[in-house]
Order: sequence, then C-alpha cells, then structure tokens
Amino acid sequence: MKARDIYNYDNAVFAPVRDPARDVVAAYQTAARFADTVQESLRIEHGMVFTADIIHKLAHEMPKRFDQFGDMLHERHLMVEYPATPELVERIEAPEKAFEIIIGVLDEIQEALERFRKATDNAMLRPMSLFAEELMLKNSRDYTLILELWTMWDDSTSKTSFDSWAKKMGKRGGADD
Repeated sequence: MKARDIYNYDNAVFAPVRDPARDVVAAYQTAARFADTVQESLRIEHGMVFTADIIHKLAHEMPKRFDQFGDMLHERHLMVEYPATPELVERIEAPEKAFEIIIGVLDEIQEALERFRKATDNAMLRPMSLFAEELMLKNSRDYTLILELWTMWDDSTSKTSFDSWAKKMGKRGGADD
C-alpha cells in the first residue's frame, strides 16, 4: 500500500477535513482580494494613502497564512485545494464602509477556522486543530488593528488628520510584523 492510498480525502479519517480546509483557503483568498480592493479605494478615491498602506499590508498577509495552512495540511500528505473567490464589486463610498468590509472578511476567516478546528478536534488530528487556533490568534490581532482604525476614524475630524495618525500607526507595525 502506498502513502497516497491512506493519506487523502477519500480516507474516512480525513474526509471530514476537506470541505472545512477548502473554506479556510477560500476565506483567506477572499480576504486578500477584498482588502486589496479596499486599499485601492482608500488610496485613489479617498486620498488616504497611509490608511491604504495598512490595509494593503494586511492583504499581503493573507496568502502567507493560507500557505502556512497548506504546509500544515502537507504534514499529513493532504492536498491544498484553491476554490474560486468572489470579486468585491460594492462601491466604498466612505472609509467606515472599508473598515466594515475588512471586519466582515476577518469574520469569515474566523468562522472557517472554527469549522476546521472542530473537524480536527480529535486525538489523531489535534495538531491541525491547534494550528487552526494559532491562526485564530493572528486573526484576532487583525481585528484589533482594524477596530483601532475604525474607532479613530469615528472620532476623526478630517481624512487628512486621520491619515496622518494612520501614518504613525503604520510605523508601529501591524498584521504579522
């Protein structure tokens, strides 16, 4: 018998992992795509260059994370599947909508990771479950970053003063610095 005959999604042990794993990859891919679209709007339509840079940096973390997730699947000789992702076609009329969209994709990541964690919450697959929890912690830090931005935006008097503050915040790091 060959390894690939055992370590695949046809095996009853790994079959419950396939759809949740696809959901995690899709959530990260969607987050990357949506965050890049949001940063374009903030940069070009709203003139908020430094805020856009923070969101752009976050967008570029998402492929790193689904690659890490894929590496974890590879530990059990499981293939990573890359489902199609939607396009963000909604116009971002105001910065608060940008923050709302980013929080929405972070919610999707959290929910996908939780489904995966539950599917792997057994003795044989526990390392996968724990890895999902590590990614949840990173996602939680992203919430903090975006909610800080959103809260400051809520209290801001102008785009330029807010973006100046975002410039300082961007220098302190964020995402996975």
